[in-house]
Amino acid sequence: MIRFALFVLMLLIVSCAHHRDVRPGADGVHRVQIQTDDVESSTRDAISQANHYCKQKNQEAAFIQEEQKYTGDMDEQSYKAAKRATTVAKTVGGAVWVFGGRKESTIGGLAGLGGMVGDAALGKGYTVEMRFKCQ
Repeated sequence: MIRFALFVLMLLIVSCAHHRDVRPGADGVHRVQIQTDDVESSTRDAISQANHYCKQKNQEAAFIQEEQKYTGDMDEQSYKAAKRATTVAKTVGGAVWVFGGRKESTIGGLAGLGGMVGDAALGKGYTVEMRFKCQ
């Protein structure tokens, strides 16, 4: 059973596309668009996906335009404050669970759960988009 589970896991890992967010353009200008809450790592991911896409064509990515913008439902400052609050809730919840006793672990678990629920409710407030050509 364990071997089968490992086989399925490996199959899933191998089958994942390395450029899942690339949208080919009819005019030769392609784009990568990623919804995120971490602009820095998503920018690196978008560049990596574009490079991989072009590498499969034995070409290199030439970037035309790069844009990171806030696209969330609430104003950006409120979004950032709420994200910080969920991070604190997760951290406090985890610390209470690790260092606490039985009573405290319930409180810590609830605080950690509050952080996770807050993250899900806030969603991914930023969009990273890059336009590129393969040359």
